[in-house]
Amino acid sequence: MSVSRRSMLLIALAVMCAALLLWMFSERGADHVMMADGTMTDIHKMSSETLEQEIRSELPIGSPLTTVDEYLKKRGIEFSFEASTKTLYATARKLKGSTMLSSKCLTLRFYFDDASKLKSIDAKVSYTGP
Repeated sequence: MSVSRRSMLLIALAVMCAALLLWMFSERGADHVMMADGTMTDIHKMSSETLEQEIRSELPIGSPLTTVDEYLKKRGIEFSFEASTKTLYATARKLKGSTMLSSKCLTLRFYFDDASKLKSIDAKVSYTGP
């Protein structure tokens, strides 16, 4: 009788492991965004370099804070604004090159002048663990 209990326990454990692996390797909920040209994009399938180039071309120096805010919302990039320093901090997570054990992120700092116009952008690629 102990052999059958052991077998049942191993089967249950194997099913749980299989379910966990399927969940880990399943497609992430896509952050698809409709672009102006009508194409759909998913930032998780973009390299950090491509995303940074896109951001710099879509948000040129002199862009108003509201435009930057709207763009980041549209792209599904998390951000926050620190009014005292006139700096907007943004992070695009789980970019192309991420693995199960680390997430490749593009961290951005947008600096604004007193008129809330974009002065400069700093970008840095980083990796975070699970």
